Amino acid sequence: MTAFDLIDSIFSHVQAGVPGNERRITERQLDYLEELIGEDPEGAAYVSDGPGRKIWKPSGRTKFVIMRDGPTTHRCVQKLSNLAASGTGSLF
Repeated sequence: MTAFDLIDSIFSHVQAGVPGNERRITERQLDYLEELIGEDPEGAAYVSDGPGRKIWKPSGRTKFVIMRDGPTTHRCVQKLSNLAASGTGSLF
């Protein structure tokens, strides 16, 4: 299984009361996802964005915000999509 497969599996289930681009996940899923990202060729694109918050920026239009439980956050994965490619060929 790849990180993309796990994310697709997580997003295949609708969660009531959660925005369409976000899914809450268990601690076990989060640990496994981070392990898979570390094994991915683009794992180095997984960077910190503050306490308990990381962004995975693999090539392509979809980026992911992955958050741990904290005082103002909950454990979840958010999809961020750029609907149009930029003029220079780079995204985000």
